[in-house]
Amino acid sequence: MPVEKTRAGGRWTEARYRQFLRSGLRQLSRKWPPIHDAKMLARVPYEGPNKRRKWSSRCAECRGLFKESETQVDHIDPCGTLTDLSKDLVSFVERTFCERSGRLQVLCKECHQARSEKP
Repeated sequence: MPVEKTRAGGRWTEARYRQFLRSGLRQLSRKWPPIHDAKMLARVPYEGPNKRRKWSSRCAECRGLFKESETQVDHIDPCGTLTDLSKDLVSFVERTFCERSGRLQVLCKECHQARSEKP
């Protein structure tokens, strides 16, 4: 049985619409200053053989040093989903665009993946 397409002039399902909003908000959050601040606080001077590299980032979980491109900013309180837009949208936005203090941490990709998979 096909899913009813109720959004975007009958072209999108409700699930596609929620995914569009969630993805757009996540992408927009990359420009949120507290995200940038968290990344800057995790920086440490690089001391390896690569003369072009100036910085490493410290993972808050395993405490290892990584290239900045190998780390991700993690929301300590997960942002959640947008299952019910009327209830979830405001709390999703508030958790996504939170202040840094005690709510954001920088993790290596491996630690971030492991944390994201926890129930």
